[in-house]
Parts: sequence; C-alpha cells; structure tokens
Amino acid sequence: MTSTTDVRATGVGTDPGAPHAGHVGRSRTARARRLRLISVFAGLVAVTAAGYLMLLATGPVQLTPAQVLAALTGGGTDRTISIVWDLRLPVAIATVAVGAALGLAGAWTQTMSRNPIASPDVLGITGGASVAVVAGTVVARPAFSEDVSTFWWRAAMALVGAAVIVGLLLLFGGFGSSRRVVVIGFALSLLCSSLVSYLLLRADLTRATEAQTWLAGSTGLVRADALIPLSVGLLVFTALGAVVSRDLPLLAHDDATAAALGVRVNRVRMVLLVASTGLAAVTVAVVGPIGFVALVAPQLVRLLTERPTPPPATSAVGGAAVITLCALVAEALPFTAPVGLITAVVGGPVLIALVLGSSRRARRSTP
Repeated sequence: MTSTTDVRATGVGTDPGAPHAGHVGRSRTARARRLRLISVFAGLVAVTAAGYLMLLATGPVQLTPAQVLAALTGGGTDRTISIVWDLRLPVAIATVAVGAALGLAGAWTQTMSRNPIASPDVLGITGGASVAVVAGTVVARPAFSEDVSTFWWRAAMALVGAAVIVGLLLLFGGFGSSRRVVVIGFALSLLCSSLVSYLLLRADLTRATEAQTWLAGSTGLVRADALIPLSVGLLVFTALGAVVSRDLPLLAHDDATAAALGVRVNRVRMVLLVASTGLAAVTVAVVGPIGFVALVAPQLVRLLTERPTPPPATSAVGGAAVITLCALVAEALPFTAPVGLITAVVGGPVLIALVLGSSRRARRSTP
C-alpha cells in the first residue's frame, strides 16, 4: 500500500509491485525533473543578476561596469558614489524585490485556485488596494497619515482595500470552485478599475496628478528610506505563505485526493490567499500597481520546468527577472516610461503566446 509519506516525497505515488526497471525509469525521470528545475532557477538568477547590475549602470548618466563596481566597493568619485548609492541602488533593489514578491504571489494564487490565469491583479486584490490608496490620496487622507511616512499610510490603506476584496471573494466565490473565484475576482477587478476612474474624475488637478503618477506603477522613484519597510512587509507575508509550502505540490490534485493525503485544503488556501494578498498590498503601497508580472512569471516558469504547478521559489526569481528586464527596456526608451507600462505592453502578448504554446503541446500529446 502506498504511504502518504511516499506520495509526499514523489508527488506521483509509488507502486511496490512494479518491476525494477519501472523504478529505475521513474528515478531517472525524477532526477531529470530536478536538474531541469535547478537549471531554470540558475538561469533566471543569472538573468536577474545581470539585469540588476545593468540597472546600476544605466540612466541619464551612463556608467561603466568598472565605475559601478568601484562605487559599490567604496571607490570612485563623489558624484559616481552618489548616483549609485543614493539613486540607483534603491531602485534596483526595489525592482528585484517587487518582482520576486509578485512572482511568488502569482504562484501561490495559481496553485491555490488551480487556475493558470489567477493572480492578485486578475482576482481584483491589486485593484482593491489601488482604490483604497487613491481614495486616501484624492478624497481624504487618513488622520494618522500626518505623523507617519507615505509608505505606512499607503500600506495601511492598501491592506484594507485588499482585505475587502478578499472578503468579497470568500463571500461570493468561496473555496469550492476555482473557476467561480476567478470569475468573481475578474468582476471585482473591473469594478475597482471603474471606482479608480471615478475618484480621479472628481479630484482636483493636483491630487489627481499625484494619484495618476502613483497608478502608473514605477520603481524609479523608490529611495533608501522605503527599502526597510518594504523588506519587512514582504518578509512577514512570505514567512506566512512558507508555513504551508510543504502542502503546495499536493494541491495539484483534486480536493478529495489532497484531503486524503492529509492536506487541510481550505486552511492552506486561506493562508495562501492572505499571504499573496499581503505581498500584493505591500508592493502596491511602494510602487503602485504593476500588472502582468504575477500572471506571466509563474506560467513562464511552469512551462520551462514542465511542472503541473509553478514552483514558488523559481517563480519568485522569474518575477524578478521579468520586471528587471522590463525596467531596462523602460530605461532604454527615448522618453520617460514607468516599468508598469512596459509590463502591461509586454505581458499581454507574452501571456497569449504562452497559452497558445501550451494548447499546441496539449494537442500534440493527445493520442
């Protein structure tokens, strides 16, 4: 009889009665899958690292790799040190951190709902956070905002807005049907988009401009004072999601099978939903809404690794690679463009290509 431990270890179950050759074949397949996962992870880390260094060198003042390295190690001119440490390093760190958080949040929501198009932006979570922050910007700022930094009051408003959307998702979508959750979330996302437009229309020009700049989604304005609260917020919700990471592969099965393997399905989904909501809210508070990264990066990783569900750690690195490359494209344009614009322009066609490619592979594999 196959034990739960065996199934957890392999993800596909074992058959003690199978011939020895079958065991050897499965071992080779499992080894090849692990090597593929490690190779994809290492490749994405290399892309992210290269993009990170290029972000430090590119901008209105171009720097050579030697100048960047010298500034990072305490050398170089005062001007170079100021450019690298005061302006570009916070932007590069925030870009990588936000991309990783979005990739991780997307992997969790897609695994939780068993739906490849589920992500915080599609489910309306990002939209709810945006409505709350825009309302605080153009209508009436919360009373406590006078004594705290911009990050904290925006983060508080974003968490409240995202929590309202999660409550509505649970109320109307529940946990029983992934398709229903996605449909309800998409409707809530459209509702939030309409509310944001209404709030901007009734706002005065100065506050509407401030809100519109934030809504564009940019890491280019992040400074060093925002990095600590950003890091703390992301670590808290990442740790929360990691609590149930052991059960994630088993969610690829249906609810009955996962429950039979010892997974408390609704509890795991609730934890993942809260953790991904928190990650999305924290990123929205710092850089504004950045779409498609949480949607595209996990699917790109899933296709590259040929896994039934997107691996969370690799998806996080994938999100960092995607947003870093998009930030470099934004820097290369002859006009000022936020990274959120580039992710929206690039993300749509990439997602369509991924879906079409997946459909073609599914047809080829059908006898």
